[in-house]
Amino acid sequence: MFINTIYTKQSPFPSSILVFILIALFSMLMFTGCGDPNMAYVSGKVLIDGQPAPESLIVQFQPLDKNGSPSSSFTDKNGNYELWFSKTVKGAQIGNNKITVIQQQNENMPQQKMLPFLASFNKNTPLTYEVKGGRQTYDIVIDTSKIPVEKKTGIRKR
Repeated sequence: MFINTIYTKQSPFPSSILVFILIALFSMLMFTGCGDPNMAYVSGKVLIDGQPAPESLIVQFQPLDKNGSPSSSFTDKNGNYELWFSKTVKGAQIGNNKITVIQQQNENMPQQKMLPFLASFNKNTPLTYEVKGGRQTYDIVIDTSKIPVEKKTGIRKR
């Protein structure tokens, strides 16, 4: 009976308002990642010695579960990142994740300062984070004072 009421002239809601409400609800579900209960929205900032990381670092969350798929992002000029699971899905898989922070040499940014110590945060990274359900912010803090000198500079002691 309610459905008949919606489509008749006796409708308590004008059809444009009903369409707007349905679009708004659908958009909220898509934006928050609620479509997949194994995903959660994750964003944050990469800080190196308390300062925002440079633009274009690659942040990747790799689930420790062998069947998991990674989520990744690039840092912006303020060190912010927002994880994407795919081209259309924001977020990361829920569970424990290994975090890597990678710097790629980019020919479009020749003035980019190389950060050799980031090699410590690639394959054998000590960084992990447990992604939980819902929206969350996680700042990745890198303290270079705790990194051996040769990994900081890329120069081995003799």
